[in-house]
Order: sequence, then structure tokens, then C-alpha cells
Amino acid sequence: MVSYTNQKSSPIHLENTVLNLSREELNINKAFFTYKEMSLDPIISASMNFLKGLLNRDFKISYHPESTEKEKAVIDALNESLNSLKPYSKRKLLNNVLSMLEYGASLNELTMHRVDNRYVFKNISPIHLTTVNKFRMKRGELLGVTLNKPDNDSLINDVAATQTNIDGSKLLMFTLQGDQDSPLGHSLLKGVWSSWKQKVVVSEYQLVGISKAYGNILSVSVPSSYIESYLNDPSSSEAIYMDHLVQQTELLHSGKSAYVMLPSDIYDGGTRQFEVKPVSETINSDYNANTTINRLNDEMLLALQTSLLSLGNSGSGSFALSESKTNLLSMFCRAIEETISDEFKKAIAVAFDLNGLEDKRIPGLEFEEIEPVDWETVSKYWQRLCQAGAVTPDETLEGHLREIGKAPQADYSKKLDTTPKADATDRLDDRKEL
Repeated sequence: MVSYTNQKSSPIHLENTVLNLSREELNINKAFFTYKEMSLDPIISASMNFLKGLLNRDFKISYHPESTEKEKAVIDALNESLNSLKPYSKRKLLNNVLSMLEYGASLNELTMHRVDNRYVFKNISPIHLTTVNKFRMKRGELLGVTLNKPDNDSLINDVAATQTNIDGSKLLMFTLQGDQDSPLGHSLLKGVWSSWKQKVVVSEYQLVGISKAYGNILSVSVPSSYIESYLNDPSSSEAIYMDHLVQQTELLHSGKSAYVMLPSDIYDGGTRQFEVKPVSETINSDYNANTTINRLNDEMLLALQTSLLSLGNSGSGSFALSESKTNLLSMFCRAIEETISDEFKKAIAVAFDLNGLEDKRIPGLEFEEIEPVDWETVSKYWQRLCQAGAVTPDETLEGHLREIGKAPQADYSKKLDTTPKADATDRLDDRKEL
């Protein structure tokens, strides 16, 4: 007998809508793997790289406004240790922390050591969330984690001795908008999952449509006796001929499912009893999949706070709109920096405790500015204040403005030589002394 291969698809029906699928794919036991798969999308990948590029800037532990000299000395030592972290440099450390944008949280283990009679950071190493078996929490506080054994493969073999249990006092868990409902934070990708899933479905159907459009759907008509022999008597000459015909038909287009075989001699009252027509011949649809995909891309950019990337792509957008979106993006980035600083205070508090300092004046992190200084705005601001008499232009104010502009501080002990050296005939105006 002839063997058959059943091909099944999983189209979107009422019983497995996108919303229902989200309950499975965004389940806490599978969500981290779903986010990893989503990062393969070019729009999501570009957006996440853009955000990380903006946020992955130099930082340091700043002094508390009331820091003592002893505390400042410890802070200086901690900053020096941050610049000498191994194997994770300061940039790699921040990049690991920023994985909370994708996964909602970033888990890191803190280790300390003693250098020059002070306890400083030895390393802050990441722990991937997919390797965590259990989180032990109490009223929002992380008490510890239980890890799975390393999943080594033939290419990468992690030979490091992995602890099964790690106490919460040694862990820094940076979370994005963590709350009681989601103590592990809210991933940015969770908000774009619905648009991403719809885009995947539409894109797959679009590829199917393209393959059918280029490969066409063949209709093969043969006598019913040949079909009967093909099904019931595989050794007959008719069945052998049919087998060759089927193979040749499959070679003419894009696959086994792109043809229909019908009997050519079954009529009733002059009308063919079996007939198959492609839908495109009976239904004229103006649906454009690219329009839907572009709409879903815009939704994902908006949810990821990176709609700035789409300005100008379709010939639309203005400078004012770009400036407005840039300001919103800067506010979002500053909120992320404050979130990182708040959790990092836990590491600073550990260092203060080991060095015998009080925890009343725990400093935070100071990040490098994301946007360059708009000198036109700054100059007009200070000019108007000085003209109104609201501030006094003195050496202190000048020093502050030089610091903003990263200019060298003035040495007022040196007098400027303003004696004109150019010949009067060489100057544009010989009355000016330059």
C-alpha cells in the first residue's frame, strides 16, 4: 500500500489566540527563554542595542553631601576597585546589569577582598536567570537563590565550581519596576510580546503566500481507474505510472502540498463532481501584509521607548518631534540609572560595614551625561540671570561654567597680555587693539 505523510499547521483560531498563547509563553518558567527568542527580531535587537549603547556609560560612586574624610577615602578606594574588576570590567558589569531591560531583572554575585587595609570590590559576576532553580524571597527581599548545575555542551565547558545555594546578602538583583505582582521585574519585551507574536504569524503566512505565488498550485487530473490502482494495487502498471507522475509533479513546484490530484472522468449530468479552485480566483483581497508588519514594528518601537529610531524612515517626522522624543528617551534613561544606583547602594553598604563605617550616609552612583551640553541654551540661561541681577558673575560661577564645559580652571595669578602685536595696516580696523 502507498504510505502517506500528514502535514499539520497551527493557525491562529479562537481557541489559541495570541492572548491565550501568552499565558504559556510568558509563564515564569518559560518567559526568560521566550525573551531570548524575541531578541532575534531585528526591530527588538536594534532597539535593545540602542538602549544599552545609551546607558552603558562610565559611572562612579559619588560623595554623599555630608561624607566624612574617612568615608571619602573608602569611596575613592571603591572607585579604584571598580576600575580594576576582573574578569568583568566596569563596562561589562554595566552591560550585565542592563540585561534587566530584556529579562526584567539582572542577578549578580558580589565578592569583596582587602586591599591596603580597606575592603573593596573584588568582583561582581552575573548569574543568568535561566540557571536559577528557585528564588527565596520574603516580603520583597531576596533571601537567596538555588542554582541549577551548569549545562555544559561540547563547545563551551564551564569548569568553575558553581555554588548550589547563594545567600541574599551576597547578591545584587537589579529589577525593572519590580512590585508585589512581579518581584522579578517587568521586562520591556513583555510589553511587545503581543505585537511580536502577531508579526511572526503574519510574516509566516506572507512567506507561505509568496511560495504559492511563485510556485503556483497545480491541478493534476487523471482517470479514476489509475487513482484506484494507485491506492489499492501499488504493484500495478497504473500505480507505478502514478507514482512517477506524482514525483514529477513535486519537482515542478515548491513542495508536496502544492498540488491537488482529481479524477478526470467523473461527471454527473455533464458537470465535474470534483473541482478545486484556488481562493485567489474567487476572492479579490486588497490585504497587504507589509502594512500590518509596519504597524506592528511601530508598536514595538513605541513600547520599547525607541520610536526615535523610526523618524525619517518613511519620509515623515520633524525636528520638533525628534527633540520631544529625545527628551522623553533621556528621562527614561535617567530613571533606569536611578534604579541601578538604588540597588548598587546595597553593595556600597556592605563595603561600609566591612570597613567599620556607619550606613547613615550611603552615597549613590553618578553616571556620565547621556546628552551633550546645549551651550546655546546654557549661555542664554546664564546671560539672562546675570542681566536681571539674579546672580553675580564671579570666579566661583566662572569655575562652575568651566567645569560644565570641561575647560581648564582659570589661573588668576597669570595676567593676559593684551598688547597689540599686529601692524596697524594688517588689522581690519587700526583703532581696535587686539
